[in-house]
Order: sequence, then C-alpha cells, then structure tokens
Amino acid sequence: MTASRMVSHDDPAVAPVLAGLEQEYRSLYGDVVDGEIELYDAAEFAPPMGAFLVVEAGSETVAGGALRRLADGIGEIKRMWTAPSHRGRGHARRVLADLEAIGARYGYRALRLQTGDLQTAAISLYHSSGYRPIERYGRYRDEPRCLCFEKFLATG
Repeated sequence: MTASRMVSHDDPAVAPVLAGLEQEYRSLYGDVVDGEIELYDAAEFAPPMGAFLVVEAGSETVAGGALRRLADGIGEIKRMWTAPSHRGRGHARRVLADLEAIGARYGYRALRLQTGDLQTAAISLYHSSGYRPIERYGRYRDEPRCLCFEKFLATG
C-alpha cells in the first residue's frame, strides 16, 4: 500500500527523489543539466507558495514531485520522479494531480513545467493530464531538447 504526504525539502524521504532525478538527468542529457538539483532554494518548495510531495510504500520513497512559485498567479511543477521499479502504477499521475490541487488552493491560475525530449513517459503524462506545449522559458530556453508545458487550473 502506498501513501502520499507533503514534506519539507530536507525530509529524508526527499533524498531518493533528488538522487534519482540527478542520475536520470545525467544518463539522458549529460552535463547540460549540471547543477539543476541545487538550482533552487529549499524555501521555494515550502508553503504557502510551494510544496514537496512524496509517495511511499512502507518506508521506501517511490515517487515525488514539487511545486514552486514561478510568477504572479503561476506555479511551476518541478522534481517529478518515480523509482524505475515502481513506474507504470499511476504514482506520477497521483503526484501531479495532488500538486495541481495544491496549486489551485494557493491561487495559481496556471502551472508550467519543463521536461526533456527523451522523457517520453513524462511527456505522455503531461499531454494526457491537459498540459499544452508552450515556448521554452527559464534556464533551458535555448536548449533544443527542452520541452515546456502549461495547464490552466479551474478556478472557484
């Protein structure tokens, strides 16, 4: 049985998410993504404008994702990851839906995210969850492998 919970960025349950992301980014994209994991201050992923969620099976972190403020009324999904041995079980979809609900509670009108062109499962998840392609932004705006998406959230 799995359970999701919101945690602080320094919670030990976050470590597998960050380590898994770093390993995956490096294996797919090489040194282009150096420093990505350390790029943001932990406070950006804390309420009242951010969140970090983990999904655990017992004491094992099997998935996670985060939300941070990008601009007025716009949040950004970051740190989406599922352990390879737990993929295909709906964990990422659950994390994404939970982050969207948190974003709506925080008053975000839209959520944006970045992924890479080799992360085909993530791209499929975002498309099937209502995210639409937008122009590249941020640190990777000039990186051709970067894909950016946005979803408008339902408002009250």
